[in-house]
Amino acid sequence: MKTGIIPILPLRSRRSASGPFRSDRRSSGRGRLLALLALGLAALPSAPLRAQTAPAEPAGQPEAAVPAPGEPWTLEACIRYAQQHNTEVQQRALEVERNDIELSTARYSRLPDLNASLGGDASFGRALTSDNTYRDNNQTSGSLNVSASMPLFQGMRINHQIKAGKLDLAAAVQDLERIREDVAINVMTLYLQVLYYKELVGVSRRQLELSTLQAERSRGLAAEGKEPESAVYESEALAANDRMTLTQTRNELQLALLDLSQALNRESAAGFDVVFPELDSLTIETLHRTAGSVDAVYAYAAENRPHIKAERLRLGSSEHAVDIARSALYPSLSLSGGYGTGVYSADDSKFWAQMRHNSREYVGLSLGIPIFNRRASRNNVRTAKIAVRNQQLAVTAAEQALRKEIEQAWYYADAAYAKYLSAAAALASAEVAFRYEEQKAAAGRSTVFDFSDAKTRMEKAASEAVQAKYEFVFRAKILDYYRGEPLRL
Repeated sequence: MKTGIIPILPLRSRRSASGPFRSDRRSSGRGRLLALLALGLAALPSAPLRAQTAPAEPAGQPEAAVPAPGEPWTLEACIRYAQQHNTEVQQRALEVERNDIELSTARYSRLPDLNASLGGDASFGRALTSDNTYRDNNQTSGSLNVSASMPLFQGMRINHQIKAGKLDLAAAVQDLERIREDVAINVMTLYLQVLYYKELVGVSRRQLELSTLQAERSRGLAAEGKEPESAVYESEALAANDRMTLTQTRNELQLALLDLSQALNRESAAGFDVVFPELDSLTIETLHRTAGSVDAVYAYAAENRPHIKAERLRLGSSEHAVDIARSALYPSLSLSGGYGTGVYSADDSKFWAQMRHNSREYVGLSLGIPIFNRRASRNNVRTAKIAVRNQQLAVTAAEQALRKEIEQAWYYADAAYAKYLSAAAALASAEVAFRYEEQKAAAGRSTVFDFSDAKTRMEKAASEAVQAKYEFVFRAKILDYYRGEPLRL
């Protein structure tokens, strides 16, 4: 699948009326960002991705340190907590345990088996006696048997089963690692969404401060007779609209925090907050410089991405499956032995004497030679070879998809950085234009319409700059994922 743009949250219908998809001037940038983010989540390879994570914790490992109540959570803390409490991760961990048990079963199949049986019966009428004759007599008898057998040669079946089991276990571990990556990248996108709304709250708050100041200025100018009374009402309406926008943005922030808290499987989102990192222009420039080339990123990812490694391990396991199927064409040799004894009530000898006198031991070799089984064994070999060719195609397809994903991620990151630079330049120009208009408004030489228009353009530019920044941060972090870098801000 393709690598897309920031996958910030599964979009909610509850937000469509007044949230990121509003068509008004303040939320158009937010709508575009979240639409891109949703597309990105669907475009990541089969499930969300994540940067290189630590191996799965063994059972019984202590829980990750949780921030104290009221303390904000870092991205690393969120990721580690989510990985330890995610049900899919736990299910994959159980798959690893199951494969480990199957490998253990294959290893122990080399050992001899040992079985014992005890029996007793009562007979009435003619019964078999200890001298192997029948006599009209009621009697009871008991028996004890112990037997053992051990495979000596089975066409190297056990060796190949053990090797295939090791590869299946390693593939299951890689599947577990991939699910952990899925969880981590999902948490990262939700974390970025929270940061995005935190910045939008700041933008909305500054806009409200400006409109409130303008309303106060209009009231003063109207009192001096320099502005009509209608300008006061227009300024107050502008401030009220900005106050509503701030309230809506704060609500979106709370919903984003709720989404992140639920992704962590926390019991409650009450008091939950995150650390707000400093993502200044220098940090953005550093992320852009470390993007690397497509070939370098692919060279590392092709050898280290869990889903690629899992497919290659399954290819090795399928090759051993051919040898396992072929082992049915070879003779099999097994060694067996046993001991048995019995006691009879009709025998006058004592119990232990009967146990010794009636004992019997045996040892033997058994050779099984396959001659003809309606070509079932040979067809099983052919089927296993087809599975190998199919898995070879699966490896090739995974490698080709990985190459496309990395190329797209690299070019998308480059384009997102160019967009960020353009948005930053547009914001700087809009701020200069607004300062001139603000000075004119302070002198009473600007209308409310002109002031509102300049402020609106600055607000739109600020929102688009925030959108472009977090879009590039996500693109850069996707490249970090492919390079095996940890996810941190």
